[in-house]
Amino acid sequence: MVKEEVIRLWRICFQDSEDFIRFYFDKKYREENTLTLSENGQIVSALQMLPYQMTWNGNLIPVSYISGASTLPKARKKGYMSQLLSKAFGVMKNQKIAFSILIPQEDYLYDYYAKTGYVPVFGYTPENYYLPVKYTHKQVEILSSQKCFSSLPELYCYFNRQMLKRPNCVQHTAEDFKIILEDLYLSGGHLILFRHISGEVGGLAFLQPLPDKLHISELLADSEEEKSALLNTVADQWNKSEIELKTPPRSGHTIRRGMARMIDTLQVLGIYAQTHPHRTILLQLTDEIVPSNSGFYRLKNGAVFRTDSEIQRPDLQLDIRELTQMVFNYPAFISLMLD
Repeated sequence: MVKEEVIRLWRICFQDSEDFIRFYFDKKYREENTLTLSENGQIVSALQMLPYQMTWNGNLIPVSYISGASTLPKARKKGYMSQLLSKAFGVMKNQKIAFSILIPQEDYLYDYYAKTGYVPVFGYTPENYYLPVKYTHKQVEILSSQKCFSSLPELYCYFNRQMLKRPNCVQHTAEDFKIILEDLYLSGGHLILFRHISGEVGGLAFLQPLPDKLHISELLADSEEEKSALLNTVADQWNKSEIELKTPPRSGHTIRRGMARMIDTLQVLGIYAQTHPHRTILLQLTDEIVPSNSGFYRLKNGAVFRTDSEIQRPDLQLDIRELTQMVFNYPAFISLMLD
């Protein structure tokens, strides 16, 4: 079976626990989202294309997250992953996916993926707290796994509402939210809840205790007051003063977190034109890996259309990386991806 061979490849290429591998392939893996390459009848390279949505320029757009991109050590430097990515882009284009996104697991991979058209558009701003004086807030609760999963509809309603407020942010479905929480508790983490006196949810923190500090992979709160209550309660309950938190990127200090590559150029440029109705541009685009993207695009009066040839000199001549970078006005945010 393809699945068993991909699991074998995963074990060789990644340092994940057996518990996580079983969890991932039970919850996230789908054969229809998987591409593989074989050598002598054996799968030597594979990737998954996981469907997500993302807020971008006031719209909710479809994106495809590359997961589990791997090649057997003995089969590397033969161009197999480049072939798989090229094939994946074709599949995504047929599915009208706006962007392909991924999170490189090592810094050197940013340069590798750049060769296939990706640019680093995702980032985060680290927040580090030192709380020598801490307290437990009476409206904050450390949810047991049983209570957490019995309250899923209410928790997801709050989570989704807060996530949708973020511009340029990868979103999660209710099904994915449940998987995120299962992974959180499987790895020894906890969901921390702030509840208003009215009974409404006012904040959530996804906590992963570490030996020397506390790591919060995501925190959503109505205001700084609820955020402070969550942080202080966590510090007090685990008797640790140091907390690290990754927040959506802000100007001044942003650490790169992931990459994107434009796939459906007409869809993306159509949205871009709608949000920039006063811009008139004749664009010449080059995309060597997805040649159907190459050509001339005219943006005018909030719309975009293609033209086969132009005698007029283009205002912009860009490759697919440059265009992807241009349409992201500020860094995007990605979190809770089981990475």
